[in-house]
Amino acid sequence: MGTTEKLARFAAETRPDGIPGAVLEQAKLRFLDTLGVMVAGSRHPSVVAALETAQLLGGSTQACIVGYPDRTSVELAGFVNGVAAHALEYDDYTRMVTHLSAAMVPGTLALAEYTGATGKTLLESFAVGFQVASQIAKGLGAATFDRGFHPPMLLGAFGVAAAGARLMGLDAMGTRMAFGIVASEASGIRKNVGSMGKAFHVGHGARCGIFAVLLAASGFKVDPDALEGIDDGVAGHVRFGLAETLNGAGNYDLAVMEEGLGSVWELTRNSTLVRLHPGVTALASAIDGMIDLSVEHDLTADQVDHIVLECTAQVAKIGSYREATDGHKARFCLPYSMAVALIDRKAGLGQYADERVKLPDVQDLMRRVQVVVPDDMKHVLGAWTPEMNWGLMRLRIELKNGRSLAVARSSARGWPEHPAGWDDIAEKFKDCCSELLLPDQVDAGMEIIRTLEQQKHVAPLLEALRVAG
Repeated sequence: MGTTEKLARFAAETRPDGIPGAVLEQAKLRFLDTLGVMVAGSRHPSVVAALETAQLLGGSTQACIVGYPDRTSVELAGFVNGVAAHALEYDDYTRMVTHLSAAMVPGTLALAEYTGATGKTLLESFAVGFQVASQIAKGLGAATFDRGFHPPMLLGAFGVAAAGARLMGLDAMGTRMAFGIVASEASGIRKNVGSMGKAFHVGHGARCGIFAVLLAASGFKVDPDALEGIDDGVAGHVRFGLAETLNGAGNYDLAVMEEGLGSVWELTRNSTLVRLHPGVTALASAIDGMIDLSVEHDLTADQVDHIVLECTAQVAKIGSYREATDGHKARFCLPYSMAVALIDRKAGLGQYADERVKLPDVQDLMRRVQVVVPDDMKHVLGAWTPEMNWGLMRLRIELKNGRSLAVARSSARGWPEHPAGWDDIAEKFKDCCSELLLPDQVDAGMEIIRTLEQQKHVAPLLEALRVAG
């Protein structure tokens, strides 16, 4: 069996009793976090545009749009909700993988509603899809990102396709067909990071995974071994499986995609970071450090001569913008995040609203922020592993009175070193939903997620997250 077949068999043939209960409990946390972010993101201009487009296209009313009374086709619901899940840069991140939950929660939820699945089946399918996408991510490694491809679309689509294959009852060959279709849908360029395009990648991943499963279920046939290629000596078509096409020869490891399959579950590896600040994930350690310094020393912007942020090469690469004129760029602008964290002593959704970004106090202070990649952090470039910690940072604030304040961090609140449990994520969920949903809806939504494995269908959850027309 090749790699594609092994992953497809895992997706289609893993028995429910082969999925540990702890995996399902972690899956519920991913739903709680992501659904809250989806509600908060539902009024972002990118989501409004996505929904308007879905309404223009019309079609069957098969699935709900979170935060709206609207229903649309299953694939467009996955798309719109996927855009909402990533529009605010507030969703989680899994080390060595990507922002996986943001595509997988909307995609699997839309398919679960469409197929009438139980909550338990939804959780099981999500867990299996999460594992397949994680295996592929680790086999591809950092080369995909370094070549300019933005991975959440592709990995999210594979995860949704694997989960969807179970929800649709596809066998291993049908799942291989879905994987092959996903491989041909692959897209997403890093040039779009810092624009609505980044959220599009996630929504498109959810949509592509759904579409691939629906096509495969209808008998659409493609190459059954899309991940791996065959060296025919002439660089013919069969050489260019997905891994080689994306990464180039020798820049991937198919064996890693198969490693531990069925015995090790990513959801229980404590590898997912819950973002308690929107924006560059790994910058959270520096944001926490800045907030703590500002509170401890009662700092104001007019006291500051300049700020020096020492960060890893990876953070500097991801947060590469040095100016911020709107919320999109601000999320990937390290000087802005440092400035607003000092002034506001928080870095929540309000700190990245366009109107906050443009105010003169933060625009002035961010010009006094220097971002440096010191020699001992230059090697931190590539996949986020236990040995390669993107979150290493040192922060120094030089005051006009000659005092110097400093802090060093290697992790942030909400990361595996300081994990966010149900109560922590529930507070975030409440905050994300507070402006749009009634308190009773918020409480009902949380309770349904908490008992998701007992729910006979997912309609009550979606109803709790909708806004009346």
